[in-house]
Amino acid sequence: MYESGIGGVKEFNFDLKDPKFYDEEAIWEEAKRVYSKCKDCRMCVGFCPSFPSLFDAVDAKDDDIEKLTKEELAKPLELCFHCKQCYFRCPYTPPHEWKIDFPHLSLRYKAWKFKNKGAKLTDKLMVNTDLNGKLNVGPQAHILNALMNTKPVRVILENFMGVDQRAKLPQFNTESFPSWFKKNKRPVKGENGKVVLFSTCLLNYNFLQKGIALTRVLEKNDVYVELPETQECCGIPYFDLGDIDSAAQKAKRNVRNLKPYVDAGFDIIVPIPTCALQLKYEYPLLLPDEPDAKAVAEKVYDVHEYLWKLNEEGKFNKDFKVSMGNIAYHIPCHLKSLNVGYKGVALLRLIPETKVRIVDRCSGHDGTFGVKKETFDYAFKVGSRLFDDLKAQEADLYVSDCPLASHMIELGTGKQPLHPLEVLYRAYGGD
Repeated sequence: MYESGIGGVKEFNFDLKDPKFYDEEAIWEEAKRVYSKCKDCRMCVGFCPSFPSLFDAVDAKDDDIEKLTKEELAKPLELCFHCKQCYFRCPYTPPHEWKIDFPHLSLRYKAWKFKNKGAKLTDKLMVNTDLNGKLNVGPQAHILNALMNTKPVRVILENFMGVDQRAKLPQFNTESFPSWFKKNKRPVKGENGKVVLFSTCLLNYNFLQKGIALTRVLEKNDVYVELPETQECCGIPYFDLGDIDSAAQKAKRNVRNLKPYVDAGFDIIVPIPTCALQLKYEYPLLLPDEPDAKAVAEKVYDVHEYLWKLNEEGKFNKDFKVSMGNIAYHIPCHLKSLNVGYKGVALLRLIPETKVRIVDRCSGHDGTFGVKKETFDYAFKVGSRLFDDLKAQEADLYVSDCPLASHMIELGTGKQPLHPLEVLYRAYGGD
């Protein structure tokens, strides 16, 4: 697999305007239709827990979909964590006439479930990344981070929040990334472009060093950057609950804040594939009647996609000072879904005396799925093949575009991965 490799297609089977979108019987009939194709194909059996649960249920009912109970129909959809591996590998996704879109079928089911049954308050709190970040970022983060790693606190989190004691949780920044950026950004001419940065809640509240590396790499390449103070979480955590309304509200506010930059000729760059995927492909689905959502989506770039474009134009800065040795590069599932190729790999291969080997396995993390007690074992089992493949490499560094996947990799291997931007920053001679 090479850095030019791409993922799935850009059409989806998801229509919020369908009058039967929330109709329970229509959802079960669609599930049966999809399952009838999946049970005969079975290509996705090793991707995630959803498909083994489906095939086991079908096999126990003599291959008769009609004999499945509602609980058996629901379980594969419950276990889907929206990694989309099945989507970009499936030969029957839209525009094929069968229009198989398992991840969005799962989302539709979860939306129906949330609308009719709601969700636990603890689950709602867990996915509210903006609230959690604003409450916990600051000088007090030193104490909070230390407490979160103590046994008594982890027992409390497991018993009252459902957070597995074994899960690695993101640490909070002692200073938010927007605050750091405002004080530390350096003036550039901007001859290689002007971008608005959708920095994501992960950089804003949890991974300040990745935000610093991102800023310095863009400055090194003479890209003018603006960071809106009013941006919010992209909204994808709410998919875990099926809270479509909250996800759509996040989308609406982010589109409103980003559209003036698009009108002013800015490109939008995103450093986390999951968030880029949400802005680029999910926002037009969540806001089907808002043309601004499509206008914003069309200007979204994965940060490495943007930097590689500069390289193709002969503008990328290759003044590297430090070689980075042997790199084992984990490709996140959502990067494949973005359908832009593996440009982070291509950029790292520009560093002298640096070798990059791709490891194409799912980490199993995917947001709350990788931290909840009820799903942690599923997640770790999915990631186990990735951990084995990484440990088999003679690598000086592990690298992944996804900070949460990196947490699961660290749990499984004992080695903390870097973001590609952090590697580029070090190669430029940054600390």
